[in-house]
Amino acid sequence: MIKGLHHISAFTKSAKTNHYFYTVVLGLRFVKSTVNQENISIRHLFYGDYQGNPGTLLTFFELKRAGRSYNETNYFSTITLKIPKGTLSYWKTRLAHFSIESHVDLENQRLFFKDPDQMELSLIEVDDIILTENATKHSDIPQSNQIIDIFEAELTVKRPDETLSFLKTFLGLTPTNQHSQLKDTQQSALTFVGSNKKSSLSRMGRGSIDHIAYTVSSAKELEELYQKAVHHHIIIEQYIERGYFKSLYVKEPNGLRIEIATETPGFTLDEPIEALGNKLALPIFLENKRAVIEAQLEDFQ
Repeated sequence: MIKGLHHISAFTKSAKTNHYFYTVVLGLRFVKSTVNQENISIRHLFYGDYQGNPGTLLTFFELKRAGRSYNETNYFSTITLKIPKGTLSYWKTRLAHFSIESHVDLENQRLFFKDPDQMELSLIEVDDIILTENATKHSDIPQSNQIIDIFEAELTVKRPDETLSFLKTFLGLTPTNQHSQLKDTQQSALTFVGSNKKSSLSRMGRGSIDHIAYTVSSAKELEELYQKAVHHHIIIEQYIERGYFKSLYVKEPNGLRIEIATETPGFTLDEPIEALGNKLALPIFLENKRAVIEAQLEDFQ
């Protein structure tokens, strides 16, 4: 049922700095400029491949007063993105060109670095290359070197066995041959669950990941998961129509937020594919508030 990851959402202190890093440095496309539907004063930025496909999407809520984050007990940690085989040295050189420190883990062949909000990222080589129709066009990064999609999301929790059980029994993810690592039905993305026995509480701030979202094909499958959550008394935060997709938000046993989102209708609902991200886009149910929203959001591009 779960086809892979849909998106990962985090907090940024500056939309302008965030936009530069993800579109210029990493070469992702800015696919949607919108707002937090629960708080329309907060800008919501989406980045991904050229078509804004699920599984490629990193999204950020701009919190201008966000303080430092403290990852102590239960939190989402490193996001790993796929790059083509043989391009790790290219990316290390590129990051250095932009004065971004990085280091290579030779054992796992990953390049680790941080974004401007100190969110942990890594790149891993895979036997693949981004499809021509998905390759971004604005960037100086050759198609043969471009980021493909999300490889792995990582959760660090106090009781990992409970989280692993939740991911297997509720979402239907299956173990890989690596300890504490799970895969979806299409094996397009992985989820890793690490252990942390600290007693101090984590504090959300800039660079914190708010939630990770998995993909299902249809609203029918999402409804089945909703009914399953109700039946098993899983904490449900929201079951809601987002316009670009429909979402179910639940809490896993350690309290981290997990979203399940539909694959469709997608970001071309209100913008043609060639114009994605060019304007402030709002779902139909927020159009009547456009004037208010535009008045309170500063231009950042």
